[in-house]
Amino acid sequence: MRLGARVLKTGIAITLAIYSAMFFDLSTASIAGISAISALKSSVNQSYKSLIEQLQANLIGAILAIIAVITLGNNPVIIGFTCILVIIITLKLKLENTIATTLVTVVVIMEVSTSTEHFAIFTFDRILAVTIGVLAASFVNIFLMPPNYEKKLSRGMISITEQTNKLMMMALHKTVSHNGLKDEIYQLKEIMRNVTKIYRLYKEDRIILVGRKKKEHEKSRKIVLFRQMLVTADNAFDTLKALNRLEYEINASPKEFQDLVKNELTCLMQFHEHALMKLIGKVNFDQTAPLHREENILKDKLTKAFLDHHDINDEEKQKTWLHLFQVVSAILEYSENVEHLNTLVDSHQTYHKEYQVQVEQVETM
Repeated sequence: MRLGARVLKTGIAITLAIYSAMFFDLSTASIAGISAISALKSSVNQSYKSLIEQLQANLIGAILAIIAVITLGNNPVIIGFTCILVIIITLKLKLENTIATTLVTVVVIMEVSTSTEHFAIFTFDRILAVTIGVLAASFVNIFLMPPNYEKKLSRGMISITEQTNKLMMMALHKTVSHNGLKDEIYQLKEIMRNVTKIYRLYKEDRIILVGRKKKEHEKSRKIVLFRQMLVTADNAFDTLKALNRLEYEINASPKEFQDLVKNELTCLMQFHEHALMKLIGKVNFDQTAPLHREENILKDKLTKAFLDHHDINDEEKQKTWLHLFQVVSAILEYSENVEHLNTLVDSHQTYHKEYQVQVEQVETM
């Protein structure tokens, strides 16, 4: 069983929040821990944004809670009404991500009656506890354990390529049923969505202040690479879907054309995989050149065979040709993006080799 970084961060943030509250001799240290749980975010950028939003929303909630408890009392109905009002205001201000923590602030303030001795001290105590929890969570996420999406993203890209290639080979060699492949494609689509989400988090993530300018330059280079890797993976996925969707039309085409599709895609998948392996240093720089040349030859042959198959006088052939056009166009677009990816990788390895792409290691039993 693997202990994830988010699990560790949650535990550390809670511990830090409670210890900080105890250091200030607050009577509500547990509230700081609860606030820390709510304030943890997925990325450094989200943590910066969340910190500002949480402080704003908690201030609004605290002010409303104090006004309500002074003017109306702390009857459960009044507390509920105040919470509804706070939710409406936070939604209007587009601070919906802070609702949970803000409501904690409102409830813990309003549970104390104004008739209680030192009401102001109790209120300040609770506001400070919530603020400490938010600050502790932000500190852990920004400085202590910032997320490393680069490793996850590169591992995800390689994994998607391997899985797509595997399914593509099964489709080309007819070792999987139509419905079986359809189910696998659906599962792969979910994985691609997760990788796309990681890419967005990586793209929006901020750089920590130390060495900021150099790291931003490095990251901008890598974003270009990762974006092209994602586009190429999408093209491979679209080609796989076309093979599955138009299986009957491909099988009805001439044997020579089917063989060319199989040979072109086999070579193209190897070229794609080699480009990725070259980026992380597992394939020598010159090993992709022969594959590139072979892929260009096979692509030309496939295009010629496809055009030769066109017969405007035969209505049935014309229908088949139009369906096959979708397959060929998907393959050509995939090929174009693999070539572009390979060019970017070559440029990166030649001029920016110091910016190594990190890959998350897969644990083996």
